[in-house]
Amino acid sequence: MKRKWLLGMSVLLLMTVLLAACGGNKENETNGANEGAASGEKVKLTYLDPIPSPERTAFMQDMIKKFEAENPNITVEYMSVPWDEANKKWMTMGAAGILPDVISIDDTSLAGMASAGYIQSLQPFYDKWDQVGNLTEAAKQARNKFKDEVYAIPDAFLLQGLFIRTDWFKEKGLPESIDTWENYFDYAKQLTDDSKGQYGISFRGGANGIIRAMEYVMAATHSDSWFDADGKSILYKPEGKEAFKRFYDLYLNGNSPEESINWGFNEMVQGFMTGQAGILNQTPEVIAVAQKNMQEGTWNVVPMPKADDGKRYIFWGFTAAYAMSSNTKHEGEAWKLISFMSSPENNLAYSKANTSIPIYAENLKDPFFSEGPIAGYAGSMADSNIVFAGPPSYLTRLGEFTGTYSVQETQLYLTGSQDLDTTVKNLADWLTTEQTAYLKDNPKS
Repeated sequence: MKRKWLLGMSVLLLMTVLLAACGGNKENETNGANEGAASGEKVKLTYLDPIPSPERTAFMQDMIKKFEAENPNITVEYMSVPWDEANKKWMTMGAAGILPDVISIDDTSLAGMASAGYIQSLQPFYDKWDQVGNLTEAAKQARNKFKDEVYAIPDAFLLQGLFIRTDWFKEKGLPESIDTWENYFDYAKQLTDDSKGQYGISFRGGANGIIRAMEYVMAATHSDSWFDADGKSILYKPEGKEAFKRFYDLYLNGNSPEESINWGFNEMVQGFMTGQAGILNQTPEVIAVAQKNMQEGTWNVVPMPKADDGKRYIFWGFTAAYAMSSNTKHEGEAWKLISFMSSPENNLAYSKANTSIPIYAENLKDPFFSEGPIAGYAGSMADSNIVFAGPPSYLTRLGEFTGTYSVQETQLYLTGSQDLDTTVKNLADWLTTEQTAYLKDNPKS
């Protein structure tokens, strides 16, 4: 009798487990949630922010608190890494299988992370997302895809502009605008007075500094790509090499602080705000920092200069984009966090807090984006003379190039350890090799 009772209980237990498993799978298929969420079990997510600053960190942590209040079964651990170390950190954590559940990632690293399998496609979630129809065309066409699938949701958009010390410009009798690249180089020289510790340019010699250099190289060669029609780097062109030399001469000729050879994002912004430099090439999120730390009337933002063909060659893209780790065990909750941070309400608040361009068309109607320094950025996107001059984000090793290889090569040149021809050839060879491999794997139809 006891044996029959045990057998009956075993069958009942087995049926219970099977039914629970089936129920859990159905929940997963329907909502993308995991079993823990379905049962009300507490779930912990981790989020990695690569753009930490006191203001941004406070904003992101506040948004996370609101998310946790709406989702009491989910807690989110906020983590951060300095921007200049981000690509190396992402790749290291991805290789080790310890990448946080959700990360903010830039478009120069997205393809590499996706191809390595460190982040996963969001297309199944994106296809069901009720906000897709409300996105701006820029958001829909953003460089957030890999093999035609969405891998990240842009947080907001940025484009380049020139912050200028208007008080310095007035003192030198210069017009408070920089209309052409000729003006840019001329004013950099005129604004420099090393006896006062004042320099024309807040130079970026550290990670991603090559992007600023290539922006000028593209303008000088009238190119909308880092490559010519044959897939060769435009640095091979004589005018490309000359433009590279002229750009880095800003440092070699003493028009930027000596220590700026190592400057990244934070350092170059600080260099401008603390009175070391008179011109800063940066994106609109710096407006909020300048408004907080600089005296009103001493600075302004002007559009990027025109090339000699009358066009503005400018790089624009998302500040970062929310991506999901491939090793997360909580896909449903991770998407819930991404969609929460990407909601119209939070995106508007985020864009205002970081003075960036929102991803929703309706949000652009807010008066905030038609007043003050940000208005120039918003208006630039409609300029018929604007040309996208961004890096080849489709190259899977681009983050390695912009964050490490190019820094090593340019610093060898700037310190006199390597000549111009060798430096330019090394950079051009590296880029051309990657482009050739890409074109081989992705032949044009």
